Amino acid sequence: MQTMDIDDDTSPNKPSVTFSANFQWWKRPSGIAAVCLGLLCVLLLAGIIGLSVYYGVIDHHYSTEGDQQTSYSLLTKEGDLQPTSYNNLTKEGAELQSSYNTLTQERDELQTSYNTLTKERDELQTSYNTLTEERDQLQNSLTTRTAEREKLQNSLNSRTAERDQLQNSLNTRTTERDQLQNSLTTKTKEKDQLQNTLTTITRERDQLQNSLTTRTKDRDQQQNSLKVMTADRDQLKNSLNSRTKERDQLQNNLNTRTTEKNQLQNSLTTKTKEKDQLQNTLTTITRERDQLQNNLNTTTTERDQFKTRLRFYEKPCLDGWWKFGTSCYYVSSTMDSSGAGQKECRTMGGELVIINSREEQIFIHGFKKNVWIGTYKKDGIWEWVDDTPFKPTYWMEGEPNNLNDKAACVEISQTASDPLKSWKDGPCIPKHWVCEKPFTP
Repeated sequence: MQTMDIDDDTSPNKPSVTFSANFQWWKRPSGIAAVCLGLLCVLLLAGIIGLSVYYGVIDHHYSTEGDQQTSYSLLTKEGDLQPTSYNNLTKEGAELQSSYNTLTQERDELQTSYNTLTKERDELQTSYNTLTEERDQLQNSLTTRTAEREKLQNSLNSRTAERDQLQNSLNTRTTERDQLQNSLTTKTKEKDQLQNTLTTITRERDQLQNSLTTRTKDRDQQQNSLKVMTADRDQLKNSLNSRTKERDQLQNNLNTRTTEKNQLQNSLTTKTKEKDQLQNTLTTITRERDQLQNNLNTTTTERDQFKTRLRFYEKPCLDGWWKFGTSCYYVSSTMDSSGAGQKECRTMGGELVIINSREEQIFIHGFKKNVWIGTYKKDGIWEWVDDTPFKPTYWMEGEPNNLNDKAACVEISQTASDPLKSWKDGPCIPKHWVCEKPFTP
Protein backbone atom coordinates (compact mmCIF):
# COMPACT_ATOMS: atom_id res chain seq x y z
CA MET A 1 0.00 0.00 0.00
CA GLN A 2 1.38 3.38 -0.98
CA THR A 3 1.56 5.93 1.82
CA MET A 4 2.56 9.58 2.16
CA ASP A 5 4.27 10.82 5.34
CA ILE A 6 4.04 14.48 6.29
CA ASP A 7 6.56 15.63 8.89
CA ASP A 8 7.06 19.21 9.95
CA ASP A 9 10.67 19.50 11.14
CA THR A 10 10.02 22.96 12.51
CA SER A 11 7.32 21.66 14.88
CA PRO A 12 8.66 18.57 16.70
CA ASN A 13 5.63 18.38 18.98
CA LYS A 14 3.22 17.94 16.11
CA PRO A 15 2.33 14.31 15.25
CA SER A 16 3.33 12.72 11.97
CA VAL A 17 0.25 11.99 9.90
CA THR A 18 0.12 9.04 7.49
CA PHE A 19 -2.57 8.88 4.81
CA SER A 20 -3.52 5.71 2.94
CA ALA A 21 -3.72 6.35 -0.81
CA ASN A 22 -5.84 3.32 -1.62
CA PHE A 23 -8.70 1.57 0.20
CA GLN A 24 -10.49 -1.67 -0.58
CA TRP A 25 -14.08 -0.81 -1.45
CA TRP A 26 -15.60 -2.98 1.24
CA LYS A 27 -13.50 -1.28 3.94
CA ARG A 28 -14.82 2.16 3.04
CA PRO A 29 -17.65 3.60 5.17
CA SER A 30 -19.78 3.96 2.02
CA GLY A 31 -19.35 0.23 1.28
CA ILE A 32 -20.37 -0.73 4.82
CA ALA A 33 -23.42 1.55 4.57
CA ALA A 34 -24.42 -0.09 1.23
CA VAL A 35 -24.12 -3.61 2.71
CA CYS A 36 -26.19 -2.63 5.78
CA LEU A 37 -28.87 -1.05 3.59
CA GLY A 38 -29.05 -4.23 1.50
CA LEU A 39 -29.46 -6.39 4.61
CA LEU A 40 -32.22 -4.07 5.88
CA CYS A 41 -34.10 -4.38 2.58
CA VAL A 42 -33.82 -8.20 2.68
CA LEU A 43 -35.20 -8.29 6.26
CA LEU A 44 -38.13 -6.03 5.35
CA LEU A 45 -38.94 -8.20 2.30
CA ALA A 46 -38.81 -11.38 4.44
CA GLY A 47 -41.18 -9.80 7.01
CA ILE A 48 -43.67 -8.78 4.31
CA ILE A 49 -43.62 -12.28 2.75
CA GLY A 50 -44.09 -13.87 6.21
CA LEU A 51 -47.10 -11.66 6.97
CA SER A 52 -48.63 -12.47 3.57
CA VAL A 53 -48.23 -16.24 4.10
CA TYR A 54 -49.59 -16.02 7.65
CA TYR A 55 -52.74 -14.10 6.72
CA GLY A 56 -53.22 -16.33 3.66
CA VAL A 57 -53.27 -19.42 5.90
CA ILE A 58 -55.71 -17.80 8.35
CA ASP A 59 -58.02 -16.73 5.53
CA HIS A 60 -58.01 -20.22 3.97
CA HIS A 61 -58.67 -21.80 7.35
CA TYR A 62 -61.76 -19.75 8.08
CA SER A 63 -63.09 -20.12 4.51
CA THR A 64 -63.06 -23.92 4.94
CA GLU A 65 -64.80 -23.56 8.27
CA GLY A 66 -67.54 -21.45 6.68
CA ASP A 67 -68.21 -24.07 4.00
CA GLN A 68 -68.45 -26.98 6.45
CA GLN A 69 -70.40 -24.95 9.10
CA THR A 70 -69.52 -27.63 11.69
CA SER A 71 -66.89 -27.92 14.40
CA TYR A 72 -66.32 -29.40 17.84
CA SER A 73 -65.53 -27.34 20.90
CA LEU A 74 -62.32 -29.11 22.00
CA LEU A 75 -60.43 -28.64 18.72
CA THR A 76 -61.85 -25.13 18.32
CA LYS A 77 -60.48 -24.06 21.74
CA GLU A 78 -57.09 -25.60 20.95
CA GLY A 79 -57.05 -23.90 17.52
CA ASP A 80 -57.94 -20.55 19.20
CA LEU A 81 -55.10 -20.88 21.72
CA GLN A 82 -52.52 -21.64 19.01
CA PRO A 83 -53.23 -18.51 16.89
CA THR A 84 -53.12 -16.39 20.07
CA SER A 85 -49.61 -17.64 20.87
CA TYR A 86 -48.68 -17.20 17.25
CA ASN A 87 -49.96 -13.61 17.23
CA ASN A 88 -48.08 -12.82 20.46
CA LEU A 89 -44.83 -14.12 19.01
CA THR A 90 -45.51 -12.26 15.76
CA LYS A 91 -45.95 -9.01 17.74
CA GLU A 92 -42.70 -9.68 19.64
CA GLY A 93 -40.95 -10.34 16.34
CA ALA A 94 -42.34 -7.07 14.93
CA GLU A 95 -41.18 -5.13 18.04
CA LEU A 96 -37.71 -6.68 17.80
CA GLN A 97 -37.63 -5.89 14.09
CA SER A 98 -38.57 -2.27 14.88
CA SER A 99 -35.79 -2.06 17.51
CA TYR A 100 -33.39 -3.60 15.00
CA ASN A 101 -34.37 -1.01 12.36
CA THR A 102 -34.00 1.84 14.87
CA LEU A 103 -30.52 0.72 15.89
CA THR A 104 -29.56 0.26 12.26
CA GLN A 105 -30.64 3.84 11.53
CA GLU A 106 -28.70 5.12 14.54
CA ARG A 107 -25.65 3.19 13.39
CA ASP A 108 -26.02 4.68 9.89
CA GLU A 109 -26.34 8.18 11.36
CA LEU A 110 -23.24 7.63 13.49
CA GLN A 111 -21.44 6.25 10.44
CA THR A 112 -22.42 9.36 8.49
CA SER A 113 -21.19 11.59 11.33
CA TYR A 114 -18.00 9.54 11.47
CA ASN A 115 -17.45 10.01 7.73
CA THR A 116 -18.16 13.73 7.97
CA LEU A 117 -15.75 14.23 10.86
CA THR A 118 -13.10 12.14 9.09
CA LYS A 119 -13.39 14.36 6.02
CA GLU A 120 -13.29 17.48 8.19
CA ARG A 121 -10.17 16.12 9.90
CA ASP A 122 -8.57 15.48 6.49
CA GLU A 123 -9.52 18.97 5.36
CA LEU A 124 -8.05 20.52 8.50
CA GLN A 125 -4.89 18.39 8.13
CA THR A 126 -4.52 19.54 4.52
CA SER A 127 -5.05 23.16 5.53
CA TYR A 128 -2.57 22.73 8.40
CA ASN A 129 0.12 21.28 6.11
CA THR A 130 -0.47 23.97 3.50
CA LEU A 131 -0.22 26.79 6.05
CA THR A 132 2.93 25.24 7.57
CA GLU A 133 4.57 25.20 4.15
CA GLU A 134 3.39 28.75 3.59
CA ARG A 135 5.00 29.84 6.90
CA ASP A 136 8.35 28.25 5.95
CA GLN A 137 8.20 29.79 2.49
CA LEU A 138 7.48 33.22 4.00
CA GLN A 139 10.58 32.86 6.17
CA ASN A 140 12.73 32.11 3.11
CA SER A 141 11.00 34.10 0.37
CA LEU A 142 7.78 36.08 0.06
CA THR A 143 7.54 35.95 -3.70
CA THR A 144 5.44 32.74 -3.78
CA ARG A 145 2.66 33.77 -1.35
CA THR A 146 0.21 34.77 -4.14
CA ALA A 147 0.42 31.33 -5.78
CA GLU A 148 -0.09 29.61 -2.40
CA ARG A 149 -3.19 31.68 -1.75
CA GLU A 150 -4.65 30.57 -5.10
CA LYS A 151 -3.89 26.92 -4.25
CA LEU A 152 -5.66 27.32 -0.92
CA GLN A 153 -8.67 28.87 -2.68
CA ASN A 154 -8.86 25.94 -5.13
CA SER A 155 -8.64 23.47 -2.24
CA LEU A 156 -11.43 25.33 -0.43
CA ASN A 157 -13.64 25.21 -3.56
CA SER A 158 -12.97 21.49 -3.93
CA ARG A 159 -13.86 20.81 -0.30
CA THR A 160 -17.03 22.88 -0.69
CA ALA A 161 -18.07 20.80 -3.70
CA GLU A 162 -17.41 17.58 -1.76
CA ARG A 163 -19.53 18.85 1.12
CA ASP A 164 -22.39 19.64 -1.29
CA GLN A 165 -22.16 16.12 -2.75
CA LEU A 166 -22.33 14.63 0.74
CA GLN A 167 -25.37 16.80 1.51
CA ASN A 168 -27.10 15.53 -1.64
CA SER A 169 -26.33 11.94 -0.65
CA LEU A 170 -27.78 12.59 2.82
CA ASN A 171 -30.99 13.97 1.28
CA THR A 172 -31.30 10.87 -0.91
CA ARG A 173 -30.93 8.58 2.11
CA THR A 174 -33.56 10.59 3.99
CA THR A 175 -36.01 10.18 1.08
CA GLU A 176 -35.43 6.42 1.00
CA ARG A 177 -36.04 6.22 4.76
CA ASP A 178 -39.34 8.12 4.39
CA GLN A 179 -40.44 5.73 1.63
CA LEU A 180 -39.72 2.71 3.84
CA GLN A 181 -41.64 4.38 6.70
CA ASN A 182 -44.67 4.88 4.41
CA SER A 183 -44.50 1.23 3.33
CA LEU A 184 -44.42 0.14 6.97
CA THR A 185 -47.49 2.30 7.74
CA THR A 186 -49.38 0.72 4.83
CA LYS A 187 -48.56 -2.79 6.02
CA THR A 188 -49.71 -1.87 9.54
CA LYS A 189 -53.08 -0.72 8.18
CA GLU A 190 -53.45 -3.95 6.20
CA LYS A 191 -52.70 -5.94 9.35
CA ASP A 192 -55.41 -4.04 11.27
CA GLN A 193 -57.91 -4.74 8.50
CA LEU A 194 -57.07 -8.46 8.60
CA GLN A 195 -57.45 -8.40 12.39
CA ASN A 196 -60.94 -6.93 12.03
CA THR A 197 -61.79 -9.64 9.48
CA LEU A 198 -60.52 -12.28 11.91
CA THR A 199 -62.78 -10.89 14.67
CA THR A 200 -65.80 -11.01 12.35
CA ILE A 201 -65.10 -14.62 11.34
CA THR A 202 -64.69 -15.59 15.00
CA ARG A 203 -68.15 -14.21 15.75
CA GLU A 204 -69.58 -16.17 12.84
CA ARG A 205 -67.85 -19.29 14.15
CA ASP A 206 -69.50 -18.80 17.57
CA GLN A 207 -72.87 -18.44 15.89
CA LEU A 208 -72.22 -21.64 13.96
CA GLN A 209 -71.23 -23.34 17.23
CA ASN A 210 -74.59 -22.38 18.70
CA SER A 211 -76.27 -23.70 15.60
CA LEU A 212 -74.30 -26.93 15.94
CA THR A 213 -75.62 -27.37 19.49
CA THR A 214 -79.17 -26.92 18.28
CA ARG A 215 -78.63 -29.42 15.48
CA THR A 216 -77.23 -31.95 17.95
CA LYS A 217 -80.41 -31.72 20.04
CA ASP A 218 -82.49 -32.21 16.91
CA ARG A 219 -80.40 -35.26 16.06
CA ASP A 220 -81.16 -36.78 19.48
CA GLN A 221 -84.86 -36.14 19.00
CA GLN A 222 -84.95 -37.57 15.44
CA GLN A 223 -83.84 -41.18 15.70
CA ASN A 224 -85.27 -41.87 12.21
CA SER A 225 -82.50 -39.69 10.62
CA LEU A 226 -79.71 -42.14 11.51
CA LYS A 227 -78.27 -42.29 8.00
CA VAL A 228 -78.14 -38.52 7.75
CA MET A 229 -76.43 -38.25 11.13
CA THR A 230 -73.94 -40.93 10.07
CA ALA A 231 -73.01 -38.78 7.13
CA ASP A 232 -72.68 -35.83 9.51
CA ARG A 233 -70.38 -37.95 11.66
CA ASP A 234 -68.12 -38.66 8.69
CA GLN A 235 -67.99 -34.97 7.90
CA LEU A 236 -67.10 -34.15 11.49
CA LYS A 237 -64.34 -36.75 11.37
CA ASN A 238 -62.92 -35.13 8.25
CA SER A 239 -63.14 -31.74 9.98
CA LEU A 240 -61.31 -33.22 12.96
CA ASN A 241 -58.46 -34.41 10.72
CA SER A 242 -58.32 -31.00 9.04
CA ARG A 243 -58.18 -29.20 12.41
CA THR A 244 -55.44 -31.57 13.56
CA LYS A 245 -53.34 -30.72 10.49
CA GLU A 246 -53.98 -27.01 11.00
CA ARG A 247 -52.93 -27.34 14.64
CA ASP A 248 -49.67 -29.00 13.56
CA GLN A 249 -49.05 -26.25 11.02
CA LEU A 250 -49.68 -23.57 13.66
CA GLN A 251 -47.26 -25.38 16.00
CA ASN A 252 -44.59 -25.35 13.29
CA ASN A 253 -45.23 -21.65 12.63
CA LEU A 254 -44.96 -21.01 16.37
CA ASN A 255 -41.56 -22.74 16.50
CA THR A 256 -40.39 -20.80 13.44
CA ARG A 257 -41.45 -17.46 14.99
CA THR A 258 -39.66 -18.35 18.22
CA THR A 259 -36.43 -19.03 16.27
CA GLU A 260 -36.81 -15.75 14.35
CA LYS A 261 -37.35 -13.89 17.63
CA ASN A 262 -34.11 -15.30 19.06
CA GLN A 263 -32.22 -14.40 15.87
CA LEU A 264 -33.57 -10.84 15.98
CA GLN A 265 -32.60 -10.56 19.66
CA ASN A 266 -29.03 -11.60 18.81
CA SER A 267 -28.94 -9.17 15.89
CA LEU A 268 -30.22 -6.40 18.20
CA THR A 269 -27.38 -7.06 20.65
CA THR A 270 -24.82 -6.97 17.82
CA LYS A 271 -26.19 -3.69 16.47
CA THR A 272 -26.03 -2.14 19.94
CA LYS A 273 -22.34 -3.05 20.23
CA GLU A 274 -21.64 -1.62 16.76
CA LYS A 275 -23.41 1.60 17.73
CA ASP A 276 -21.24 1.96 20.86
CA GLN A 277 -18.08 1.35 18.82
CA LEU A 278 -19.07 3.97 16.27
CA GLN A 279 -19.86 6.42 19.08
CA ASN A 280 -16.36 5.94 20.53
CA THR A 281 -14.81 6.40 17.08
CA LEU A 282 -16.87 9.56 16.56
CA THR A 283 -15.60 10.99 19.86
CA THR A 284 -11.98 10.26 18.87
CA ILE A 285 -12.38 11.87 15.43
CA THR A 286 -13.99 14.95 17.02
CA ARG A 287 -10.99 15.40 19.32
CA GLU A 288 -8.57 15.05 16.40
CA ARG A 289 -10.54 17.63 14.42
CA ASP A 290 -10.39 20.10 17.32
CA GLN A 291 -6.63 19.60 17.64
CA LEU A 292 -6.11 20.18 13.92
CA GLN A 293 -8.32 23.29 14.09
CA ASN A 294 -6.16 24.67 16.92
CA ASN A 295 -3.00 23.93 14.90
CA LEU A 296 -4.56 25.65 11.87
CA ASN A 297 -5.39 28.76 13.92
CA THR A 298 -1.86 28.86 15.36
CA THR A 299 -0.26 28.57 11.91
CA THR A 300 -2.56 31.27 10.50
CA THR A 301 -1.58 33.63 13.31
CA GLU A 302 2.12 32.93 12.72
CA ARG A 303 1.67 33.61 9.00
CA ASP A 304 0.00 36.97 9.69
CA GLN A 305 2.78 37.89 12.13
CA PHE A 306 5.43 37.07 9.53
CA LYS A 307 3.62 39.21 6.97
CA THR A 308 3.45 42.07 9.47
CA ARG A 309 7.16 41.71 10.33
CA LEU A 310 8.02 41.68 6.64
CA ARG A 311 6.19 44.93 6.10
CA PHE A 312 8.17 46.48 8.96
CA TYR A 313 11.35 45.85 6.95
CA GLU A 314 10.02 47.73 3.90
CA LYS A 315 11.11 51.34 4.44
CA PRO A 316 10.91 53.23 1.16
CA CYS A 317 9.31 56.20 2.99
CA LEU A 318 11.03 59.05 4.82
CA ASP A 319 13.01 58.34 7.98
CA GLY A 320 10.67 57.57 10.83
CA TRP A 321 7.86 56.56 8.42
CA TRP A 322 6.81 52.97 7.60
CA LYS A 323 5.49 51.89 4.23
CA PHE A 324 2.44 49.64 3.89
CA GLY A 325 0.62 49.28 0.60
CA THR A 326 0.42 52.65 -1.05
CA SER A 327 0.73 54.70 2.16
CA CYS A 328 3.40 55.75 4.66
CA TYR A 329 2.74 55.64 8.44
CA TYR A 330 4.28 57.55 11.32
CA VAL A 331 3.99 56.50 15.00
CA SER A 332 4.40 59.30 17.49
CA SER A 333 7.03 59.01 20.19
CA THR A 334 5.11 61.40 22.47
CA MET A 335 1.57 61.26 23.81
CA ASP A 336 -1.15 63.76 23.09
CA SER A 337 -4.91 63.98 22.60
CA SER A 338 -6.49 62.79 19.40
CA GLY A 339 -7.15 66.35 18.22
CA ALA A 340 -3.56 67.46 18.87
CA GLY A 341 -2.29 64.38 17.06
CA GLN A 342 -4.45 65.27 14.06
CA LYS A 343 -2.91 68.74 13.95
CA GLU A 344 0.60 67.30 14.06
CA CYS A 345 -0.27 64.89 11.22
CA ARG A 346 -1.51 67.73 9.02
CA THR A 347 1.69 69.71 9.60
CA MET A 348 3.53 66.66 8.18
CA GLY A 349 1.16 66.40 5.18
CA GLY A 350 -1.01 63.57 6.47
CA GLU A 351 -4.03 62.66 8.59
CA LEU A 352 -4.67 60.40 11.58
CA VAL A 353 -4.72 56.86 10.17
CA ILE A 354 -7.95 55.66 8.49
CA ILE A 355 -8.45 51.86 8.59
CA ASN A 356 -9.72 50.60 5.24
CA SER A 357 -8.90 46.87 5.33
CA ARG A 358 -8.25 43.87 7.55
CA GLU A 359 -4.55 43.85 6.57
CA GLU A 360 -4.11 47.52 7.47
CA GLN A 361 -5.74 46.88 10.90
CA ILE A 362 -3.24 44.05 11.57
CA PHE A 363 -0.36 46.28 10.42
CA ILE A 364 -1.28 49.15 12.80
CA HIS A 365 -1.81 46.71 15.69
CA GLY A 366 1.73 45.45 15.03
CA PHE A 367 3.25 48.74 16.33
CA LYS A 368 2.61 47.33 19.84
CA LYS A 369 1.36 50.66 21.22
CA ASN A 370 -2.03 51.99 22.30
CA VAL A 371 -2.59 54.57 19.53
CA TRP A 372 -5.34 56.95 18.45
CA ILE A 373 -6.78 56.40 14.97
CA GLY A 374 -8.54 58.91 12.74
CA THR A 375 -12.13 58.50 13.91
CA TYR A 376 -14.25 60.39 16.41
CA LYS A 377 -17.84 60.71 17.57
CA LYS A 378 -19.67 63.85 16.58
CA ASP A 379 -23.21 64.37 17.89
CA GLY A 380 -23.38 60.66 18.72
CA ILE A 381 -22.25 59.50 15.21
CA TRP A 382 -18.88 57.93 14.41
CA GLU A 383 -16.97 59.54 11.50
CA TRP A 384 -13.53 59.30 9.86
CA VAL A 385 -11.48 62.46 9.64
CA ASP A 386 -11.72 62.39 5.81
CA ASP A 387 -15.55 61.82 5.86
CA THR A 388 -15.29 58.37 4.22
CA PRO A 389 -17.93 55.75 5.19
CA PHE A 390 -17.32 54.37 8.69
CA LYS A 391 -16.62 50.68 7.85
CA PRO A 392 -15.23 48.15 8.37
CA THR A 393 -14.96 48.16 12.19
CA TYR A 394 -12.86 46.07 14.58
CA TRP A 395 -14.37 46.68 18.05
CA MET A 396 -13.35 44.71 21.13
CA GLU A 397 -15.97 42.63 22.93
CA GLY A 398 -18.39 44.99 24.69
CA GLU A 399 -17.22 48.06 22.73
CA PRO A 400 -18.13 50.79 22.11
CA ASN A 401 -19.35 51.19 25.69
CA ASN A 402 -19.57 55.01 25.90
CA LEU A 403 -22.87 55.01 24.03
CA ASN A 404 -24.25 58.04 25.87
CA ASP A 405 -21.23 60.28 25.19
CA LYS A 406 -21.72 62.66 22.32
CA ALA A 407 -17.94 63.02 21.84
CA ALA A 408 -15.33 60.25 22.11
CA CYS A 409 -12.19 58.93 20.36
CA VAL A 410 -11.05 55.44 19.31
CA GLU A 411 -7.75 53.73 20.08
CA ILE A 412 -6.22 50.43 18.99
CA SER A 413 -5.60 48.70 22.32
CA GLN A 414 -2.79 46.20 22.96
CA THR A 415 -4.83 44.53 25.70
CA ALA A 416 -6.74 42.65 22.97
CA SER A 417 -5.34 39.26 22.00
CA ASP A 418 -7.04 39.38 18.59
CA PRO A 419 -5.79 42.29 16.41
CA LEU A 420 -9.12 42.21 14.52
CA LYS A 421 -10.99 42.91 17.79
CA SER A 422 -8.90 45.67 19.36
CA TRP A 423 -10.83 48.98 18.97
CA LYS A 424 -11.76 50.71 22.20
CA ASP A 425 -13.55 54.04 22.64
CA GLY A 426 -13.02 56.54 25.41
CA PRO A 427 -12.23 60.14 26.30
CA CYS A 428 -9.59 61.80 24.11
CA ILE A 429 -6.82 61.82 26.76
CA PRO A 430 -3.11 61.88 25.79
CA LYS A 431 -1.92 58.72 24.01
CA HIS A 432 0.32 57.85 21.09
CA TRP A 433 -1.12 58.39 17.61
CA VAL A 434 -0.48 57.22 14.04
CA CYS A 435 -0.33 59.43 10.93
CA GLU A 436 -0.97 58.26 7.36
CA LYS A 437 -0.12 59.91 4.04
CA PRO A 438 0.12 58.65 0.46
CA PHE A 439 3.48 57.22 -0.63
CA THR A 440 5.28 59.31 -3.24
CA PRO A 441 8.41 57.65 -4.70
